[in-house]
Amino acid sequence: MDDLTEKRKSGMIFCGKGLRKEEPYLLKLMICDDESVICESIQRMLERFSEECGIGLDIKICRSGEELLEQMTPDFDILFLDIRMGKISGMDAARKIREKYSDVCMIFVTTMTQYALEGYKVHAFGFLKKPLTYAQLRLQMLDAVHMLKSRRSESIMVKSGNDSWRLDLNKLYYMEIYGHDIHAVCADQTLTCYGSLSEYEKLLEEKGFCRCHKSYLVNLRYIRQIGATQIFMTDGSVIPVSKYRKKELSEAFARCIGGNI
Repeated sequence: MDDLTEKRKSGMIFCGKGLRKEEPYLLKLMICDDESVICESIQRMLERFSEECGIGLDIKICRSGEELLEQMTPDFDILFLDIRMGKISGMDAARKIREKYSDVCMIFVTTMTQYALEGYKVHAFGFLKKPLTYAQLRLQMLDAVHMLKSRRSESIMVKSGNDSWRLDLNKLYYMEIYGHDIHAVCADQTLTCYGSLSEYEKLLEEKGFCRCHKSYLVNLRYIRQIGATQIFMTDGSVIPVSKYRKKELSEAFARCIGGNI
C-alpha cells in the first residue's frame, strides 16, 4: 500500500505543510459523482491545491444522490457534484440540500452546461465543465475560499443536537435562554443551541450584539426602537430590557447607528 493510500485510509487531513490532525483554517468538502475515476481525479486536484495554497481540506466522497443526502451535514463548506447520476440527479439532490443548508457552496462538475440556469436557482457558486483541468479547479477554489473566509468572519459555530451549525450573524436577530438551552432566532430559522448566554455574550460583544436582559442577547442592527421597558425588533419581536442594562444598551445602539460597530 503506498503512502498516499495509507493517509487516505487513516482519515487524516490534507494541508499545505503536511498532514496533521488539526488545522487552524480547515474546509470540509464533499465530492459526489457516480464515476469513481472522476471522484478520484477531483480529489487528487484538491490535494494538490491544498499543498500549494496551505489550506487544510477534509475531503469526503459519495457516488450517488441518495448517498449524498444521507451523508450531508451542516458543517460541509463546499460540495462538488455531477448533475447526471442515477435515481436522484445532482440537481434534485442540490434542491433538497438547499432547503436544509443555505450556506454550503455548490459547484457543479458536469458536461451538461445547459443546466446552468437551473443551477443558479439553487444558488450554485459555479459550474466546471468536464473534462476538468487543474487550472479550472484552482481558480474556482480560490474564489470559493475567498468567499468562505469573508463569511466566516461574520459567523460562529454552534452545537445543536448532534450537529454543529455555522450561524450567520447577519441573519441572527437575538438569542434567548429557553429552559436549559439557548434559542438563536434567525431570519430563516430558530436553532436550539448548547452553552450559556454569558459565553455567547463574550463571543459576540465586539460583533454588534448587546445583553439587554438576563435572558436575552440582541443584535443591535435589528433594533427598531428602544422603549421604556421593551425593545421592538425589526422582525416584530418584542424583547424585555432590564433597567440595569438600558443605559449600556442605549449607548451601544447609538454607536451602532453612528456606524462605529
